[in-house]
Amino acid sequence: MTSGGPAAAADRPRRRPPDRRDEILSVAAQSFSARGYHATRLTEIAEEVGISAPALYRHFSGKYDLFAAAALRLSEQLTAAADAVEACPDPRVELDRLLHALLAFTWEKRAAGSLYRWEARLLAPEDRRPIAAGGSAVHRRVRDLVHACDPAAEDRATGEQATGERATEDRATGGRADVLATAILSVVASPVTHRVRTSRRTAMDVLCDAADRLATLTPPMPADATEAGPGLAPAGRREAILSESISLFARRGYGEVTLEEIGAAVDLPASGVYRHFESKAAILTAAFWRASARTTAAISAGLAEAATPREAVVALARQYSALCVADPDIMTVFLSERGALAPDDLRALRRQQRTNIDEWSTWLQRARPDISGSAARLLVHAALTVAGDLPARDAGVGAETVGHLCAAVMLGADPRSVR
Repeated sequence: MTSGGPAAAADRPRRRPPDRRDEILSVAAQSFSARGYHATRLTEIAEEVGISAPALYRHFSGKYDLFAAAALRLSEQLTAAADAVEACPDPRVELDRLLHALLAFTWEKRAAGSLYRWEARLLAPEDRRPIAAGGSAVHRRVRDLVHACDPAAEDRATGEQATGERATEDRATGGRADVLATAILSVVASPVTHRVRTSRRTAMDVLCDAADRLATLTPPMPADATEAGPGLAPAGRREAILSESISLFARRGYGEVTLEEIGAAVDLPASGVYRHFESKAAILTAAFWRASARTTAAISAGLAEAATPREAVVALARQYSALCVADPDIMTVFLSERGALAPDDLRALRRQQRTNIDEWSTWLQRARPDISGSAARLLVHAALTVAGDLPARDAGVGAETVGHLCAAVMLGADPRSVR
């Protein structure tokens, strides 16, 4: 008879849980999303999972391998959530079911969503391709359903009669359904950009309703909207450094850009950059406060041209959208690189952002007394996400179109009905 007891139990090898790899990926996705790729440490992930760093390396060869696997897993889960929604003869019903499924996934993965939205820029091309393919497939399905709900709306949006192959081409390259699909998916993704405290049911009801209403809109789509030219570069060295840094950060991510590259962009050695900024972090901080100042100024400008609460909501949306369209790079950095800020700067920035959100939410509640404070904040964040996403993903979209969609998200109606 074999003896038992604590000693014998200690001698038996411990088995790893069968879902250990999934657990590591979940924790890693949240860590990368909250702190960014460069600020995340594998030892911290291992500690949170409850394993040693060497044990983590049994699953992943290194930090990048773990990062790429976490991003791909999140993308595959999103695609699976969409694929689980069956096709339906009624496109309105299918779209509604699809949006509920996607929003339920987003809400569940709220703490990890920024990994998919922003940090995936850091992936190597071969790792980015399957993620981009999955996102494009979801976008196409939403776009095609929007078009199926009202095929004639494409012509009403542009004021032209597009038929045959030309109509198909327009829908695939910036037409009404394509732009609306981007806006709808931005509303669905918006919970990952904030931490508004509310119930899952409230979030689902409020945001699905807002996304559904977008599908019925015919926003202004000016036929002559073209991408602005590059303009003139700043003459001052400090301004030139800040401008080029923002462009580099937006394109490649803050952590991937070196001071040498920033200096080369303005014909300076790295030592020359130090004469204007004490560090790369100081450049990022200056960029954040510039974006924050412009956002605050847009609020004052919007309110100055409004006479009623509903007009105020439309004006706020118009001013903020014009800012995002005019300088999408600074808004991309503002939305994606907060994890790289020093703690004190991040706290101060968040205080200012809360003040701005409170201002928007106050006017929205005055325009719509039927909604709660948390619902107003959900809608404001959704509108801001739309304004940030559309110009970054479609360089040809104009400020008028973006502002119209942002106002519609908040008001739950076509802004042209404002009195």
